Amino acid sequence: MRDFGLTSEQILMRDTVRKLARERFEPGAAAADRDRRPPLENLRLLAEYGYTGMSIPEADGGLGLGLFDLVLMVEELARACANTAMLYSLTDGAPTRAIVRLGTPALRAQWLPRLARAERLVAWSMSEPDAGSDIGNVKTRAVADGDHYVVNGAKLWCSGAQVADAYLVLVRLNDDPGLKGVGAILVDRDTPGFAVGRHLELLGLRGTGMAELVFQDCRIPADRLFLPAGRMRELLGVLDADRISGNPPICLGVAQASFERIVQHVRDRKQFGKPLAEQQGVQWKLADMAIDLEAARALLYRAAARVDAGQASIVDTSITKTYVNQMAVRVTNEAMQLAGAYGLAEEYPYERHFRDVRGMSVGYGTTEIHRNSIAREILSGRYAV
Repeated sequence: MRDFGLTSEQILMRDTVRKLARERFEPGAAAADRDRRPPLENLRLLAEYGYTGMSIPEADGGLGLGLFDLVLMVEELARACANTAMLYSLTDGAPTRAIVRLGTPALRAQWLPRLARAERLVAWSMSEPDAGSDIGNVKTRAVADGDHYVVNGAKLWCSGAQVADAYLVLVRLNDDPGLKGVGAILVDRDTPGFAVGRHLELLGLRGTGMAELVFQDCRIPADRLFLPAGRMRELLGVLDADRISGNPPICLGVAQASFERIVQHVRDRKQFGKPLAEQQGVQWKLADMAIDLEAARALLYRAAARVDAGQASIVDTSITKTYVNQMAVRVTNEAMQLAGAYGLAEEYPYERHFRDVRGMSVGYGTTEIHRNSIAREILSGRYAV
């Protein structure tokens, strides 16, 4: 794998995490998927090694590293266990970055040191039955009532819901249309009137504890209002970073693992008296997979580096996510095809790799929505090579 100008510290971190993940996380990856069990022990181990709280400033108990470092970390975790990589967002994902960027000093002091040690976990809750990419259609309502807010409604597709200690929830605070009326509130798991609903059975990432959230006259202290209405675009700026550091590196890591596994398979597997690897058609497929992986990694690393340099852009985010999503589907699907019947068997990782990346083209904004964003930047004249 190319080093892409990584520092010696980044290379050491990447290689150390890769070894740790392969030895400790990969052996349990299939069981986490099969049993629908979030592998929280992996987060605790990462905390013991000092690899949580990467994006939290040192003054708040974290490592104070950049988005590029986080991308490297998530990619290596996903190569071994996609569920672990997804759960990592409960300590180093959008909610944490939101608290760092937008939280009050009191909130930062209360949450960031504990998040940095993975002692507390916070999940991001945005989607609803009628509000996925269309965040302005959020209907879960928070109504002021004295020194509390009363919340009613339901949320869907909340990753980590079953294991989180708190939830950063997007809610409608007034009747202003679209995003103008939407804010965010921080909800503790044990709040009366709040419940984590049923486990959501999805195609892949079955060990992420994804569930619905239910609010029935849930009374939340007014000081838990995280962001008032009218400032949602500030919070969405945090989510844009998550669309680089969360979803794409998981796709890249899983696709890389699938590629490495199938390369070994075609070397070992013999058909018609010779290894599959000697078939030109197979060789071309491997070459195309390598081209896809190299291009995706270059796009992702460039996008992360630009964020760290203060040069973030919507088009970078959308191009990167769209390409990496679709690359991962192509690579994992091709690996299944080359593996033949082995590719369909749960005993082998190929079908799990495909299942884990397939939904990523839907989550964090569908690839169609991101294509809209790319086209908008092109037609407005803001896009430039």
